Order: sequence, then C-alpha cells, then structure tokens
Amino acid sequence: MTFGKRQLVIAAMVVALGAAVYLNWQFAGNEPVKVADSSSVSSSVKQLGQTTYVNTELSDGSADKGKTSQKSVSESTSAQPTDSSEVNTSLSKEQQEFFVSEKAKRDKNQEKSIESLSEIIESASSSESAKQEAVKAADLLAKTIKAEGDIEAEIKTKGFEECMVAINNQTCTVIVTKGTLSDATAISVKDIVHRQGNIEFNKITITEI
Repeated sequence: MTFGKRQLVIAAMVVALGAAVYLNWQFAGNEPVKVADSSSVSSSVKQLGQTTYVNTELSDGSADKGKTSQKSVSESTSAQPTDSSEVNTSLSKEQQEFFVSEKAKRDKNQEKSIESLSEIIESASSSESAKQEAVKAADLLAKTIKAEGDIEAEIKTKGFEECMVAINNQTCTVIVTKGTLSDATAISVKDIVHRQGNIEFNKITITEI
C-alpha cells in the first residue's frame, strides 16, 4: 500500500511540474532565459537509467557463507505462461533482510533523481530545453516506478512470496526467492514483465536468491 501511494505522489508531481513549466513558457514569451550548467541536467537524466547493483550474497551460517546463488533462465516465448500458485517458500531472515535492504536502496536512488529533476524544473536559471528534458525524464521515471510495482504485485499473485524488479534502460532484472523457479514459472514471470513493462524477452533476467 505504501508503494502504491508513492507511485501516485510521483505521478502527481510530474503532472504538476509539467503544467507549471508549460505555463511558465506561455507567460514568459520570448524573454531570454539563463542557461544552467548542462552537466547537471545530463547527469540527472542519466541517473534515471540506473538501478542499484544487487548483491545476491546471503549468509547461511555455514562454510559456504557469502556464496552467490543465481539461476539464469533461458528465453522461451513459444510456451504459454503457467499459473504457479502452488509455489510457497518460507523466507529466511537473510532473505527478508535482503529484499527490504535492496528495495530501500532502489527507492532512495529514485527519490534522489526526483529531487534533482525537480530542482532543474523549478530553477529560474535552467534553460527551456533543460526543463523540457527534465520533465520528460521525470515522466519516464514515474512510469518506470509504476511498472516495477505492478510487475512485483502480479508476480506475487503467482505464488512467489517475495520478489524485486529493477528496470534499467529497457532491460529488467527480476529477483525471486531460491527454489521457486521452474521452466513454467520463469516463462510466466517473463510474460508479466513483457506485458507490464514492455520489455523484450531477451532483455529480461531472472535470478534466485
């Protein structure tokens, strides 16, 4: 529920900022506008395509501590997605902490990007082109955040106790709990990502943790 409210706040912010910039241009007429440092704009926009690097190392309290457990799932678009509601795996404490921590990092990075874009849009020293780019970038970020949340929610309806989705420059990484993947469930997850995020199948990676 909290994540849903966050999406709405971001979407409302984008609409409000876009309207404010439009009105500003209408009333400003042809008056010259000072150009801000272009590097600040480009760096802010670039942040939108970046996601947190996911550390898939969990401690299991044994000699294998720190070993990464990953499973790459090959692309398969011919088979129909299968409902895997029978999947039910209890999360370990380490798994719970992992998902909470990584999602918090992802959200924090996105919030920083929002703040940077807001500063550009609201600054009187920003050029019109910089503001236009910032509004477009903010809109893209809002759509990305919504897509990540929608994908995570639908994946959980398939029986996965927890998952994390990170969309980055038309690629998507999905992290699920170890032991929940099969060929059928992998196809189902990829279908969800493709449909909700408009991501090509060969650009989707599924990893177990």
